[in-house]
Amino acid sequence: LPSLNISSIGQLIIPLKYFLPAADPEVSCVFRQSCLLPCQIQLGSDPLIHWYQVSAGDLLVHSYYHNKDQLGKQNQNFKNRTSLILDQISTGNASLLLKEVNIQDEGRYKCYTSTSTGYKESFINLQTEVSDIRIHQDGNRITCSSEGIYPQPELTWSTEPPSNTTLNETTRIQKTEDQLYNISSSLTGPDGPDLIYSCSIRTRRNQKTETFIKPESVQKDEDLPWWLIGGLIAAAVAVIIIIGVTVWYKCKR
Repeated sequence: LPSLNISSIGQLIIPLKYFLPAADPEVSCVFRQSCLLPCQIQLGSDPLIHWYQVSAGDLLVHSYYHNKDQLGKQNQNFKNRTSLILDQISTGNASLLLKEVNIQDEGRYKCYTSTSTGYKESFINLQTEVSDIRIHQDGNRITCSSEGIYPQPELTWSTEPPSNTTLNETTRIQKTEDQLYNISSSLTGPDGPDLIYSCSIRTRRNQKTETFIKPESVQKDEDLPWWLIGGLIAAAVAVIIIIGVTVWYKCKR
């Protein structure tokens, strides 16, 4: 058999990369909010746009042709929740606005477009992310919470600098009617110097972290200004002297 040198093998392997399919772009959406799925259409007359949810079996999400929306065959899952930016189609924008994102909306979408100059297909993956995290303080308790998450999340606390005492937190997870999760966790912050609290909420897909600075609840004596300490001492001495003089005067009479 003829031998192959390294350069020959490289010439055989390198071209294979040109046959590997490119990964679909991804868009991150937040449950119960609106999300824009981008798509471009070729410039030309007679624009036609079809959006499909491929991962759910090519469900028809939205159609546009004859210069208007055509929603007669739209899947019921998307009724009253989709729209195009109509005044931008002529400039090449075929993006889909999806409202009130829910669990069933996750997956792979196809945007099919055509004009008098040709047609094309593009794909995009819709994924969901952790919504905003809220942290607030009530007395000595700090609470971290978030709503509308999927799949079931986990919550962890940390401090900077690290605390020597154990953070005794109480965490509750609630599943809603629309199969989303609300999570809330509270802890009692230890007394001491200022701490930066970090609350992290994560799912198997993504993670989000929010921080909160808890100030000292009581200021220490050594932190008080010297002039204030001196004034307090002088006032106390003056009160004692006045009381003593008054008592002495009454006794003398």
